[in-house]
Amino acid sequence: MVDPSLTVLQACQKAGMFVPHFCFHDRLAVAGNCRMCLVDIEKAPKPMVACAAHVAPGMRINTKTERAHYARGAVMEFLLANHPLDCPICD
Repeated sequence: MVDPSLTVLQACQKAGMFVPHFCFHDRLAVAGNCRMCLVDIEKAPKPMVACAAHVAPGMRINTKTERAHYARGAVMEFLLANHPLDCPICD
């Protein structure tokens, strides 16, 4: 049984599953801005943001489905397409 105060991302980490993420940190408020932690939750109509969704009894989480992988890829493409070419941090 997983603690219901945990987010889906934290529960996955506790279970030893890797979920990519950029903006999540245990000591910061949940922003969910990067959308890299998208996972498939059974019976959900679309991939869910794992850092903002809380676990529930009987919830089935899939981190490696084609839909979740495609959604994360689309998010990464969006982030890179909108990233400034002259970024001082990346230089």
